[in-house]
Amino acid sequence: METIIYKIERYITDNIVLDIDYLKNVSEKYKNISELKAYYIYALFKAGQYELAILELDFLEQSKNLEKDSIFLMTKELINSIKNDEIDILINSLEKLIIVDKEKKNKWLRLELFNLYEKKGIDYLAWGYLEEAIAIDEIFYEAILARAYRLNLIANCNEIIQHIISLPQTYIDSDILNFLGNAYLNCDDSENALKIFNGSIEKTETEEAYYFLGYINHYNLNDFDKGLFYYDKSISLNNKFIDPQLDKAWLLYDINQNESSEILFKKIITEFEEVNPYNQIILFYIKIKQYAEAL
Repeated sequence: METIIYKIERYITDNIVLDIDYLKNVSEKYKNISELKAYYIYALFKAGQYELAILELDFLEQSKNLEKDSIFLMTKELINSIKNDEIDILINSLEKLIIVDKEKKNKWLRLELFNLYEKKGIDYLAWGYLEEAIAIDEIFYEAILARAYRLNLIANCNEIIQHIISLPQTYIDSDILNFLGNAYLNCDDSENALKIFNGSIEKTETEEAYYFLGYINHYNLNDFDKGLFYYDKSISLNNKFIDPQLDKAWLLYDINQNESSEILFKKIITEFEEVNPYNQIILFYIKIKQYAEAL
């Protein structure tokens, strides 16, 4: 019994995208182990399949084992919250379950409280529960990823890198690779950043990965042709993404195409109602000594 429960608990831990049918089949195969049904229903909740989760909970025969099972009790409170949508009531209910979880085994309970307190902006309580979750399971990947995403990309770049490279392949997608590449870049490791962003576009082409490939080739490698190519690829995917457009304007300046650079800067300040593009074009005019235009 404990072996199959551990197997399912590990499966949910090790995979960010859950095979709901697999979990359902296991819970039906071992009907005598009611805790497996609780994991299945929690997986439905995590996957956003709320209607099915409510239905499965309604039909679940609540055995005596479930009366003290914190996973089931947590899932029940989470699903009930779908109906009333009261965050403070949910927090109060989940905090009472901390007492039920006397052996401190329910890492997901702490992660749910982390998410809720973060929504309320109470960071010290949120981080306390996140650290508790990781203390329960040092390879609780969902919590490790949550911690990495909330660290400062510049000040904590090395810590972020260590967190991300510890994740299994089931957690790695283009967004996470872009985040990792950014961390390498902030740690002045452009070589690894370049590898990571190239790996990212092999998974999914994103404007962010192409932009950073352009940025590295432009500023770190002085390969202006590649920089321009990647900036254009980024802009073609999302012409509302301002960063590659601004850096393309600076690349044109760097290759002495001042007229093209000016045209692009002017286009950007027309299309984007932001302060930064104005700061950039002012700096451009100062660099080319057109002080009247800067004023």
